[in-house]
Amino acid sequence: LEKCGKVVIACVHGACIGAGVELISAADIRFCTGDAVFALKEVDIGLAADVGGLQRFPKLVGNQSLVRELVFSGRNFGAVEALPFGLVSRVCPSREDMLKDALELARAIAAKSPVAVLGAKTLLNYSRDHTVDESLEFAITWNQGMLQSRE
Repeated sequence: LEKCGKVVIACVHGACIGAGVELISAADIRFCTGDAVFALKEVDIGLAADVGGLQRFPKLVGNQSLVRELVFSGRNFGAVEALPFGLVSRVCPSREDMLKDALELARAIAAKSPVAVLGAKTLLNYSRDHTVDESLEFAITWNQGMLQSRE
């Protein structure tokens, strides 16, 4: 999902457990309803998360103590907790409201230049894993290749 050439908006209502959390961690934008429940439960079945959760989730949350608490304990956490630590960017009152909001946002993004949106997504992903200086150099190179000119 994170390498998809389009912006990916994940919408969660109800339970999002284990690989579900790993999947939405790769999405660009995450919305949920107030009744959403999340958990990284792999430890409860004798596994270490293996499809990106241990690599992406910590970068989303940014708090190693909290990440380790959630991963090691496998405890449930709800939308109220997921919002302030950054797993989701919006908590909606209902499934219908969430889908309406996600579609409105998708339409707004789709109205933008696809080259600019792809560039922004690519540069954000690159910057997450590289230094500021490396990211600036990459941005210059990207823009040189993507900017169209008559020359």
